[in-house]
Amino acid sequence: MINKNLKTAFFCIIGIVTLSIYTIGCADDPSELGLNFIPPGETTGVKIFDSFIDTMPITSQNKLFYVNTSGSHNLLVGKKGSIESKGLIKFDDIGDSYDSATVVSAKLFLYYRNYYFPNTTSDSLGQIGFDVYRIQEKYDFNNITYDSVTSNAFGTVSQGSYTGTPTADSQEVELSLNTSLVKDWLEYAADTSYSVKNYGIVLSPNGSSVCIKGFTSNNSPTTDLEPKLEVIYTKNGTTDTFSITTNSTISLSRGDLPVQSETFTLQAGISYVQPMKFDLSHIPSTATINDVQLFLALDSLNCIFSNQSNFTIYGQFINDSAGLKTDLFAFNGSPAGSGMYMMRLVAAGAPSPFARWLSGETNYGLLLFAGNQTINLDRYVFYNETASDHSKRPHVIIKYTPRVTP
Repeated sequence: MINKNLKTAFFCIIGIVTLSIYTIGCADDPSELGLNFIPPGETTGVKIFDSFIDTMPITSQNKLFYVNTSGSHNLLVGKKGSIESKGLIKFDDIGDSYDSATVVSAKLFLYYRNYYFPNTTSDSLGQIGFDVYRIQEKYDFNNITYDSVTSNAFGTVSQGSYTGTPTADSQEVELSLNTSLVKDWLEYAADTSYSVKNYGIVLSPNGSSVCIKGFTSNNSPTTDLEPKLEVIYTKNGTTDTFSITTNSTISLSRGDLPVQSETFTLQAGISYVQPMKFDLSHIPSTATINDVQLFLALDSLNCIFSNQSNFTIYGQFINDSAGLKTDLFAFNGSPAGSGMYMMRLVAAGAPSPFARWLSGETNYGLLLFAGNQTINLDRYVFYNETASDHSKRPHVIIKYTPRVTP
């Protein structure tokens, strides 16, 4: 009798344990009906949405978005194909004691920074040529972009020129400036009502350029390598010399991209950017976003990287219909192996753009741009959403937790 009772108890315990296990297994994946009975705010297990498996239409468009490059260590000058860079320089701190002086000679010194575009050996040994012209309008170098400079901004009479092949890091390049140009600068420094203003000079590439090269800007950590003006002058029967380094520099770059059907380009300096929009209609609007990873396949054969490249791209939340106004916070994208870049679109410092879109903020998309946006001319080329090889299209993986609203 005792054995029979023990046997009965044993099977009861097994049944209870089995039922418990079954119940736990079901709790991780409740039915749609079951969700209605879960208290508001309750999590129901992490789910994964994969754009290669599930439905997520992605659309994007390459756009030109000029940027201010006054903070760069590079002063870019030259031309390669449709890509062109002009270097602007302004000397302000001349002093007011040189009025009525006669300028005997004036020389501009530049220092090569071992940056060249594109990135082949022939470019590193390539020749550049440029003419120097007056800047005829007043500009704030800290704010201007290529498209904000008018067609009448620069003079048409050359004030100096250079043709050469700088190749060594810190190599000095010297060119003579028109003495009347510098004479006007001296008079303006002494009297700002002087008729000819000092708005600076532009180094404008000419037909001698076969590449673009970078000289040290006024942001150099080594002041000895900043652009320098050296003037020999005569005043009151005495001949003397003074030299000053720049107060302001900026590069203005522009260029057209080759026709692309299956790729898009993020190019620094000019710059080309890519607003990308994701259709979230197949993710519950009440979902909590835990993680978002965006994978982009690199078309490495058409990229242009230099010895300054940081191999990084960024993404920002777009908050206007034009697609170019963004939040300041940027998400970082970097190489993830096998020719892929990965950008994680969650961070402690800002909510995920996907979470913001689900919460009701207008979905204008994500702005992708090159990491060295204001530094040089790095070019990143990625496959787009129409690539014939589906495995190279933009790929989104989202981890989210469904939640029940009251």
